[in-house]
Amino acid sequence: MKECVLPLRLQKFEALLRSVEDNHWQRYEILTEYKKWLQGFRGEESVMFYLDPISNEDYRIYHDIRLPLGKYYFQIDILLTCPRFILVIEVKNRSKDWHFAKLLNQVTVEGKRVKNPILQAKVQSIKLKRWLAEQHFTDIPILYLFVNSNEKSKIHIDYDHKYSRSVCNSEQLLEKIEQIEHQLKREVLEERDLRKINRLLLAKNTPDNTDLLQHFKIPSDERIKGVCCQNKNSKCNSSQLRYKSGVWTCPVCKWKSKTAHHQKIKDYFLLIKPTITNTEARVLLQIKSRKIIHHMLIDMNLPYTGKFKGRVYHQPTDQ
Repeated sequence: MKECVLPLRLQKFEALLRSVEDNHWQRYEILTEYKKWLQGFRGEESVMFYLDPISNEDYRIYHDIRLPLGKYYFQIDILLTCPRFILVIEVKNRSKDWHFAKLLNQVTVEGKRVKNPILQAKVQSIKLKRWLAEQHFTDIPILYLFVNSNEKSKIHIDYDHKYSRSVCNSEQLLEKIEQIEHQLKREVLEERDLRKINRLLLAKNTPDNTDLLQHFKIPSDERIKGVCCQNKNSKCNSSQLRYKSGVWTCPVCKWKSKTAHHQKIKDYFLLIKPTITNTEARVLLQIKSRKIIHHMLIDMNLPYTGKFKGRVYHQPTDQ
């Protein structure tokens, strides 16, 4: 019902990496945080692969749902709904072994204490229960599960740990779901209920829209101006392209493109704001001609409001 696509946060990270020089003072921090989020997404992507065999049955599957609750939001990596229960899945993609200790429910990785992913899943299930109650859905069995998606890591659990039933490796996930099915056979949600929950989940879902420029404290004068070379077979990706007669050309490798500015404008929508004017686009692309910019923006089929010099172009809803 909500497919596994690159989250908005990761799209913004990639836009930011394209917007700063290779030697920028914050690039290492940006790249480190980007890789961490990307690793998590790849883990969720692999778990969605394991769930594919049941996606055409009576399970509705949602990836990366973020819902409002009170003053804050809560996020669920993967959510399953069916007539008998709802399942909250917390996914982790670490290459090191997990050690679950019975004492204080502590979890360690390489001897260092980390957040207990089972408790994280439990907290999200409690919040989901509250959220559903606000939508007038009660008495629904809501279960939670931590899924380790990394094949290189092992799970070590103290003997007779009460949370052992709430953790598994990704290849065991369908077996876990089968076990739940045997325990919960009574249908508590009718098809109309599931359709209504589906509509509410998709309507209330609010992607994380963190301002990364503010997060990494990057002022406008430290962002790359103009359009850079996008030749993947060359190392001159930081070279600024020159625009002449409808074509962008790299002065170093001679790479040419008529649409190289598209990515720059998309990155602007992701990092700055969801609208752009002709004046702002001229500064962004380093082109002085209002007429050229007008044709560029029109050719991108961007929705717009206003007329003449007051025209404002908007980010497409599918971007």
